[in-house]
Amino acid sequence: MNTKTLDRAKVTLLLPIMTLALAGCWTPPVANVQPKGEARLIQNAIRVQSVKDRVAVQSIDADQRLIVLTFSEGATATFKAGPQVADFNQIRAGDKVKATLAQELAVYVLKNGHVPGTSGKPEAIKADARVLAVDPSYRLLALQYPNGRAETFKVGLDVKLRQMEPGDAVVARTTELIALRVEKR
Repeated sequence: MNTKTLDRAKVTLLLPIMTLALAGCWTPPVANVQPKGEARLIQNAIRVQSVKDRVAVQSIDADQRLIVLTFSEGATATFKAGPQVADFNQIRAGDKVKATLAQELAVYVLKNGHVPGTSGKPEAIKADARVLAVDPSYRLLALQYPNGRAETFKVGLDVKLRQMEPGDAVVARTTELIALRVEKR
C-alpha cells in the first residue's frame, strides 16, 4: 500500500513536467518557406468568402452601388456591392462595418518571384499572401498575409489541395462585396 502511494506521488509530480516538456516541442506553422517543384500555376479561380471586421466606410455611391472601404492596415479599396447586399442605402461614410467579400484565389509555386509566362519568359507575380497550411481532409486552406494575419478558408471539392504546400504564393482578386453589417456609427 505504501508503494502505491509513492508511485502516485511520482506520477503526480512527473505529469506537469512531461506536459511542459511536450508543449515546448510544438512550433507554429510558417508560410515563409520555399515550396518544392518547378515554378508554375497550381490552380486559378478558387472561389472563397473573406470576412473583414471593423472596416471603415470612406465613401459610398448609392446610384452605382460602389463603396470605398478602408481596412485596419490602412489600405483602401473600391467595391461593387452585389444585389444581395441589403439596406445599401442606409450605410453612411464613417460607419464601421463587417464586410464579406467574394474572392478568387490563384495559387502559384514561384521561383524568385517569377513563374513561366505564356511566351516562355519569366513573368513576375506579386503575391498577396502565402499558403500557411493545407488540410485536404477538411478542405481547409490557411493563408498568411504580409502583415502576419492568418485567414482560413473552406474550399470546394474541385480545389487541388494535395498539390499545395506551405510557402506557395497566393494572388487574391476580389470579385464582389456580398454582405455588409454596420457595427458602429
